[in-house]
Amino acid sequence: MIQFETYPIWLQSLLWSIIPLMILIGIWFRFSRRNLLKRAGDPELIEQLSRSVSKRKRLAKDILRLLAILVLLFAAWGPKFSDELTEIHREGVDIVVLLDVSNSMRAQDIKPDRLEKARFELRKLIKELRGDRVGLVVFAGQAHLQTPLTLDYSAFDMFLDISDESLIGVQGTSFENALEIGLSAFDPDDQQHRAMIVISDGEDHEGNLEEVLERARKENVIIHTAGIGSFSGTPIPIYDDRGTIKSYRKTRGGEVVTTRLYTETLQTISVETGGRFVHLNTATAGLEEIYNDILGMEQKEFSRHEFTNFKEQFHWFTWLALLFLVLDLLITDLHSTERNWEGNYVSD
Repeated sequence: MIQFETYPIWLQSLLWSIIPLMILIGIWFRFSRRNLLKRAGDPELIEQLSRSVSKRKRLAKDILRLLAILVLLFAAWGPKFSDELTEIHREGVDIVVLLDVSNSMRAQDIKPDRLEKARFELRKLIKELRGDRVGLVVFAGQAHLQTPLTLDYSAFDMFLDISDESLIGVQGTSFENALEIGLSAFDPDDQQHRAMIVISDGEDHEGNLEEVLERARKENVIIHTAGIGSFSGTPIPIYDDRGTIKSYRKTRGGEVVTTRLYTETLQTISVETGGRFVHLNTATAGLEEIYNDILGMEQKEFSRHEFTNFKEQFHWFTWLALLFLVLDLLITDLHSTERNWEGNYVSD
């Protein structure tokens, strides 16, 4: 099993950008050398004078240099290897997060917008988890199970990062469908240790909640809700491909559509299932109160096999890169046998 050192996003981007940059530099160098030779004199004469150079060996030397760079970059990532598989026991609960990704979640009454605020709070929550399994359902007019229950918090964070309105073709906000999908994400063999968190602006409720809330109570699922947005109306932006606001959503009559936070449905869901409602309206308001309630629930034991005792092995790849560079120095790009030009010399 392999792991890598965790670096800041800017440093990861810098490391990844080196690879295409070196490839582009190599391509540019080869074309520049070719153009320079064309301008140096008669092409036939240049070809005859360079017959002693082996194109295969020159290509091999270029490949060795490229491999050395790639291996050094791999070493810079700090690879760690482990072959020790250990059974890890953890205690926690199952948490399914329902995230509203409808168009109204792009409103900017909370900066940078409601959806980004929700992601930020969920990332903070994930950092606090200590053995709880977590799953993700994204919803608008329809719902989709984005991440099944897992202990892999990095995978959850990755899928959270790509969750937006483009995932759901039908817009609106159907709590009924979202709750059905969320309830189905739980382990059917364990009707205890279950919690659900719904994050939404509460707008455009569709469907009948009575039956799905009754199912939640029967299956012992406590549903907490978090309302996000302001109570005053704000327009819904439309973005272009570069992420810049190009206009705002309008009705068929040309009037700008506004959105505000509706708490009635969210509060009903939490009250009917014994959960808590919070309002994510400021920079300080978060999901801490909800997680404190979850910590007070009865915990169950999870067990999984994990690789442990990872050891850094970057030095081996550094030596390998050095070997490639030494081979590059030892290999000559000339032919192994001497080649003389047997052409005719013209003298005055």
